[in-house]
Amino acid sequence: MADCPYQKLFIYEIQGEFTLPATEAAGDFLGCWREGDCSYLFFTQKKEDHVKKILGERQAQRYLSETVINYEDWEAGHPLVPMRIADFYLCPLWEQPQPGPGEHLIRLDPGVAFGSGFHPTTKLCLQLIHDLYDQADFPQVLDLGTGTGILSLACLARGAHQVLAVDHNNLAVTTAAANARHNGLAHCISLVCGDVLDYLATPADLALANMYYAILREVMEQERFFNKAWYILSGLVGTEIDKMLTQMRQTPLEVVQVVDENLWFAILARNRALT
Repeated sequence: MADCPYQKLFIYEIQGEFTLPATEAAGDFLGCWREGDCSYLFFTQKKEDHVKKILGERQAQRYLSETVINYEDWEAGHPLVPMRIADFYLCPLWEQPQPGPGEHLIRLDPGVAFGSGFHPTTKLCLQLIHDLYDQADFPQVLDLGTGTGILSLACLARGAHQVLAVDHNNLAVTTAAANARHNGLAHCISLVCGDVLDYLATPADLALANMYYAILREVMEQERFFNKAWYILSGLVGTEIDKMLTQMRQTPLEVVQVVDENLWFAILARNRALT
């Protein structure tokens, strides 16, 4: 078993929009995450003095803080190791893959984007993808809130031809693009950094949406979203599942299956008008 290259994360919060110059992006730089009015730089080594020096006399950005955490804490206390979910074999890049017969290998470097395979919603979505592709083909996929691109890669492993993957987080899109290349599937995934609401009408056979409930609720209010045959919706925790199921009664979607793990839920639904 190889050692995970990520032991600690050094996170630097900067007021304003900031892009690290390419000449300063060494091997210990994981990427920049923009959220609200701030930019967050992720490194695997301490870089406080370096970051402050780069900021220098800039007026538009201001150094705010340094946060240091164990990488396993970022991954909810789980070390990144190979794991099996349904017929998918998820293997970090630094591990030697050993998929079993009939297993679909997916190579991943999640970095600091969502979607390593450990979170219950990711597991539930992967299981539903497995079950769905066992029944029929779904060539065109729309993946909203793609994170690391793990669900897109799973669909492609099971026979999808093309995926449009959208995320508002620039670092997630960069991570997903790298993972697509690691799996030799970059030509099959179109990645967009933007608002998922702008891409709801994209034609697809299957829509994936593993996102926060507040975003899912807004998505489900948009009539233009209901032009797909099948849907996998997740990111729901606790009583959010009841609210979502109630809202879905006002849509063309029929709930086929609800699965859960540790109070997290995922929904498989079909469009009554198209299936």
